[in-house]
Amino acid sequence: MIIHTDGIVLNRMKYKNTGLIARIFTKDEGKISIIVNGASKQKGNMFGVIEPPNIIKLNYYQKKIGSLQICKEADFISNNLNIKKDILKLSTALAIVEITDKTLHENDINMDIYHLIDDMLGILNNQEINPTLVLSYFLLHMIHDLGFMPNLNKDQNINMPINQKIQSILLKLNHSQPNELYQLNNNDIKWIDIIDFLENYIMEHVQLTQTIKSLNMIRNIVYG
Repeated sequence: MIIHTDGIVLNRMKYKNTGLIARIFTKDEGKISIIVNGASKQKGNMFGVIEPPNIIKLNYYQKKIGSLQICKEADFISNNLNIKKDILKLSTALAIVEITDKTLHENDINMDIYHLIDDMLGILNNQEINPTLVLSYFLLHMIHDLGFMPNLNKDQNINMPINQKIQSILLKLNHSQPNELYQLNNNDIKWIDIIDFLENYIMEHVQLTQTIKSLNMIRNIVYG
């Protein structure tokens, strides 16, 4: 059966001489692993299409759940070109897709997280806004959509050390819509501290054993 869906490219690696294997978070089928045979020989530069953090339209031959799916064809919905021109924006976008890849299970459908990622990539691509603010918003709302959001009004429900400033900022982020982020675009806020807190919270609740490499890249850029 051929599946037609939109997807966000999370990761990819070369396969043999001309192919590639990728993980894609699809709107309708959740996270899948897919093989593109002869990608470098196909028309339309499939290596350029199936690349993080592109948003694509994907047709693939569906195999049994957990199997490697076979790509029929793919094309751009958005190549997020403006993101790729800015190292901090690109690192932020790669952090978003890396965290998604490491926290979501294969074939788990989550439309809320899909639309959250789509919104955040759109903001990064189309607006001049602090990328670390966008990442902070993404992390907090992903925690909510995964179902382990703490009650930010009660310290005892967070189970981690948190100061009042971080708690206040998290409350503002929690009550903001994506189109309101510009109101929080404040250079006085150390967003990297918010990211550190949310990363530790996710690591504890999802029990990740691997470091999130893209976050270390962001820290190197921010701290020089």
